[in-house]
Amino acid sequence: MIINKKEQQQLVDLLKQLEPGFLPYDIFVQIARLVVMPIIEFVPLRMNGGNVEVLLLHRGKDDQIWPDEWHTPGTVIRATDNQAEIYKAFERIIKDELKNTKVTDGHFVGTIFHSSKRGMEHSQVFWVEVLGEPKAGKFYPTDNLPDSLMVSQRKFINQAVKNFSLSRG
Repeated sequence: MIINKKEQQQLVDLLKQLEPGFLPYDIFVQIARLVVMPIIEFVPLRMNGGNVEVLLLHRGKDDQIWPDEWHTPGTVIRATDNQAEIYKAFERIIKDELKNTKVTDGHFVGTIFHSSKRGMEHSQVFWVEVLGEPKAGKFYPTDNLPDSLMVSQRKFINQAVKNFSLSRG
């Protein structure tokens, strides 16, 4: 359905009232459906014996898009995250998703352009090493990821694991 000129102007007038940055969830979901979302993804890893493990977070059964699925921590880059302060997104991931779990600095893995259940995403992927015990999530061996892992994340987790393993010599 295409909206008419009057409806389009109403929508424009309403959107003008929103402040840049965090959006109400229902508005965010509709915008994410229409545009490519810029994302920062962290792949938290650790060595356990000779095996690489990934720290995954669980979404609740009431999640509207990914109910009861496991995922890596990440965030949408907001209009208020200016270029000089892109690390605001890193800080949000550590504080809000990892609950201040101690991790190393992010190591760039690459970018991916992919489709998720929310819409198209252009993600910058970083691996971090978890230092000590996590304050959120659960570790999984990277060669035995849960079936309920978000499908769109399997490929970049594997890329991060390869990068991490190469960095260790």
